[in-house]
Amino acid sequence: MKVTLPITVVAFETDYGGVVSNTRYLEYIERGRYALLHQAGLWVEKTWQEIGVQPVVRQVQVDYLGFARHEEQLELTVDVAELRGARGVLSYELKRLSDGAVLMRAQQTIAFLNTQWRPVRVPEKFLTALTS
Repeated sequence: MKVTLPITVVAFETDYGGVVSNTRYLEYIERGRYALLHQAGLWVEKTWQEIGVQPVVRQVQVDYLGFARHEEQLELTVDVAELRGARGVLSYELKRLSDGAVLMRAQQTIAFLNTQWRPVRVPEKFLTALTS
């Protein structure tokens, strides 16, 4: 499954140099993850309470490849790269729309934990929703 969402850079996301702060890219990644889950019908709290499993971020790897500035139009694409065992991997790419430049690539590893905080296999509900 793949989701794309538009992002407009706003002033408070930039640093003194006028470019988007590196920490904001992590926020964009989180927005993308939530957009992907919602698009798949996996409403965060409700779904997790129903099945007794919570996906948690285990690792994020970010390659910063370019700069974004105030009021630039960006596009974030999120793709499910892998779902197996007790984990999933999401891939991210952030592009500037004006020239197509790739500004960031990232991978986020998600661990699936039960109510006792133990790893569990990716729930069938997630497999079905995210691989369709």
